[in-house]
Amino acid sequence: MEKPLFPGENLLRAESLSLPASIAKRRRVSPFIRLFREHSGKLLCPSFWMLAWANGCPYHCSYCYLQGTFKGETDPIVFSNLKDMLREVSRWLAYPGETRLLNTGELCDSLAITDVVMKLLIPLFGRQSRHKLLLLTKSDRVDGLLKLPHNGQTIISFSLNPPEVSRLYEPDAPPPGKRLEAARKCVRAGYRLRIRVDPMIPVEGWRKAYSRLAEEIAELKPERVTLGCLRLYPSVKAFSQRSKAVFQYVSERTPDGRFRPPEKTRIEMYQLMLSKLQGLEVGICKELPSIHEALKPSPLCNCIP
Repeated sequence: MEKPLFPGENLLRAESLSLPASIAKRRRVSPFIRLFREHSGKLLCPSFWMLAWANGCPYHCSYCYLQGTFKGETDPIVFSNLKDMLREVSRWLAYPGETRLLNTGELCDSLAITDVVMKLLIPLFGRQSRHKLLLLTKSDRVDGLLKLPHNGQTIISFSLNPPEVSRLYEPDAPPPGKRLEAARKCVRAGYRLRIRVDPMIPVEGWRKAYSRLAEEIAELKPERVTLGCLRLYPSVKAFSQRSKAVFQYVSERTPDGRFRPPEKTRIEMYQLMLSKLQGLEVGICKELPSIHEALKPSPLCNCIP
């Protein structure tokens, strides 16, 4: 007889382990969980745990690194052996040491393809009080999560950009206003909230656009905000059908191999947001040590507890 995933496994009905027929799926052979490390050695980026439950994203944002990661394979897939995944997560949760966080949004959007997997994971994390689950999303489809027994162990992080940026480079994703309303619903349901403003893009009028966004974020009072500026690997341009226009903003290749806006511009964008988000914990994602030295943001960012 198989050992249960966790006490009360029988509460999971068989149909809850089924993915919608419309979703492309295949069985995963390699482990679902791994420790992500920034291998360039040129950036400040802490290691974090990631869950590979799916690959790809239906939003196809112009700047998205997944287009390079998956070499232009644009159709997302979900791994079908969900019981195997849940057993692996259960073993990960049994770790008795310091609090860890499991990121479900590194190789896909946590909610854009389906909410079925998160509906399984959130109650599982809610049955313990040590380790945290992180959802990272541009989706506004959160209604199915609002009544789940999360026990404060799930953090929902919304990726945001101003409408002026989203219309140009995130056209398939829900508008920022809908994401903000989804964030408010999650707060009312007792979820811990984080916000990620990444990648910031210096479009015409960016100061006014990002100032307005910062004001809306401040009203939400998230526990943490993480900022990042546009950074593009050459492979994004090679495999994306939409990336040509967004490359107009980058002119500097940093030691990690990415193309970025000039350092002066990045610092100005970060300074604006830091000034507007005073009183909140604000970190910076995957940036050079010189940026951190100039701005001295929080050492904590989106993907760590």
